[in-house]
Amino acid sequence: LKLVRGRVPYRAPSAPWCFRQRSAMSSEAASSSSSSSSPAPAPRKSAVLPGMIAGLMETMAVQPLDMVKTRFQIREGANPSLLRGLLEVYREGGVFRFYRGMLPEMVSTAPARTAMYSGYTWTAHAVQGKLASPQLETFVAGLASGVPESVIVTPLQLVKVRLQAKEHLGRYSNAFHCLRTIVFEEGPRALFTGFSATVCRNCAWNSVYFVTQGELKRLLGEPKADTGGWGAHAFNLVRTSGCAFLAGAFATCFNAPFDVAKSRIQQQVSSQDALGGVGSAEPKYTGTLQALQLIYREEGLRGMYKGFVPKFWRMGLGGAVGMLAFETAQKFC
Repeated sequence: LKLVRGRVPYRAPSAPWCFRQRSAMSSEAASSSSSSSSPAPAPRKSAVLPGMIAGLMETMAVQPLDMVKTRFQIREGANPSLLRGLLEVYREGGVFRFYRGMLPEMVSTAPARTAMYSGYTWTAHAVQGKLASPQLETFVAGLASGVPESVIVTPLQLVKVRLQAKEHLGRYSNAFHCLRTIVFEEGPRALFTGFSATVCRNCAWNSVYFVTQGELKRLLGEPKADTGGWGAHAFNLVRTSGCAFLAGAFATCFNAPFDVAKSRIQQQVSSQDALGGVGSAEPKYTGTLQALQLIYREEGLRGMYKGFVPKFWRMGLGGAVGMLAFETAQKFC
């Protein structure tokens, strides 16, 4: 797919880095197959392992920021600076405290990227040529990709938030214990607590991310041919990581309030027992819109963007590390 508006060609962004494959629905693949200067992407079979490696590297690199981000989001009082937040977590339990709740994040990486990729490519094919502009087609495809992704990640995000919340440090010993406790004490339905907020968060981020990344790559031009020199390699490195960082950071501005609502909803322990009985305590946050309205009323606009600084760096650096790790692993796998 290579569409031209005026004299400037617009290339829709490639599929999510974790599962890029050769496909007629991927503009990167179409451009590569029509140009000898850009090697064709690896088929899906050879992209799965690099994608898993990239997900692992990304999670390990940004997990400390993710821990501080979650702590900041669920804290209703004033938050310290990012540096003080990192120091608080370190003093609480050392280096290993930063990686509490990392296992659910790692487990969800591969299936979540698969679901996101499938939703993106299917929707891109369905709306191809039917909307006003290729940018709008990319936006809609990214918007739709957040739904199947949310189905996969919501239960694991619930476990991660419970493990990272300071209020639950003595309640759950590890990820498996947390999962079992939620199922037995709150019921299986509790695993999808915060699902609507997760859908809003992922749809908002994916739609903005894909459009922004495509526009940035278009402005920077085509990747340079790999002739063995450092110039072309450095340009392609900066192009890949730079576009991913800027697109990820920019998209965070649009989904941050939904992420705050998700964290607030998921950190609450349900008063329902395993048989579905309703307890006496009423949760403070009962839904996405209700949570956003309550946060805005009690804490203002700043409250809706709590944890924005660590989230900004977490999503930006995560996108850059993931892209670089994927493309490097793809050369050897």
